[in-house]
Amino acid sequence: MNINQGKKLSSFHQKKENKEEFLNFLSNGSSLLVEQLSFSKNGQQKIPLRSFSAKEIINSTNGFQESVGPYLYKGNFNEKNILVKKYERKKKMKRQHDYVIRDIVISSEISHHKNVLKIIGYCLEFERVALVYEYSQFDYLFNCIKFLTWEKRLKIAIDIASVILYLHIEFPRPIIHRNLTSNNVILDKNGVVKLYNFECCIPLPIGKVKVQDDLMGTIGYLDPEYVRSNNVTLKSDVFSFGLFLLMLLCGKEIKVNYEGIYYCEDYGLISLENYAKMCIKNNKLEDNLIDSKILQEDQKKLKAFLNLALICAKNDGENRPNMIDIAKELQRIKKGELQSLLTTMKCLIDWN
Repeated sequence: MNINQGKKLSSFHQKKENKEEFLNFLSNGSSLLVEQLSFSKNGQQKIPLRSFSAKEIINSTNGFQESVGPYLYKGNFNEKNILVKKYERKKKMKRQHDYVIRDIVISSEISHHKNVLKIIGYCLEFERVALVYEYSQFDYLFNCIKFLTWEKRLKIAIDIASVILYLHIEFPRPIIHRNLTSNNVILDKNGVVKLYNFECCIPLPIGKVKVQDDLMGTIGYLDPEYVRSNNVTLKSDVFSFGLFLLMLLCGKEIKVNYEGIYYCEDYGLISLENYAKMCIKNNKLEDNLIDSKILQEDQKKLKAFLNLALICAKNDGENRPNMIDIAKELQRIKKGELQSLLTTMKCLIDWN
């Protein structure tokens, strides 16, 4: 091959890559516009986003070299650190494209919230759209939960509740998160909790209290009513939030099966409420229900927090509170005002 032939071949490949990027841009751009119009008010984003080119993303991440989490890469653009989320194509996930677009749209609509990882842009030129966030040194909640004080854990519960509540009440159609787990929660270098990953979000139809959809979310956190019926509701988020509260209290993941039943070596398959009662009866509170690091904290507040978690994680959605009441109850627990929701919904667990 002579030099001229080599240049022509290189030019051909470059044009082919440019064409693929252009086609991706058109396809992803139209999807993004449609999704944005369906969620936002008057089609306007609260946070204006920058459209990055594929070349800018590749150069800023040095070819996606520094991974800092699943699909997450650290980069530097215009002398500022950025965080890039680039999905890999999953053959088994037919609707992955839709979920990625939804992640961008919801993130942009809620990015002004102090407890949401701030998105600053996206790249439409890859087959799967890439998201670009502000970067701050961070760690996943599940990596540092054992080191956190009771006050910090309660603050995290209050802050994450405020994000879920925002999704439920601040949009033209209420939005269900569907994937609230510690895997989607980070703490930045200042200790501020941030929720990210809104790909599983789904809006309720106007005037409806449920929407039917394929199962999405994380096994172990799924609302058993959603599993049985494929109907997802705002109370599905409440169920997941209950398990999230238990994780904050225990310092470890508490996961259930598709029927909402917990498994442990001591008692086998058991409801969460009965598990709590057995732990208390057999004097096994420490590290089973309550992390030893916080066990000596205000007992009334710990009891209220545990009972709130168990009420949220009830199998019957009608018996779960809504996020407004949960957010209020967490504030009451913080202040030591321990009468209200737990009284009306019956306090389940007590110990001396």
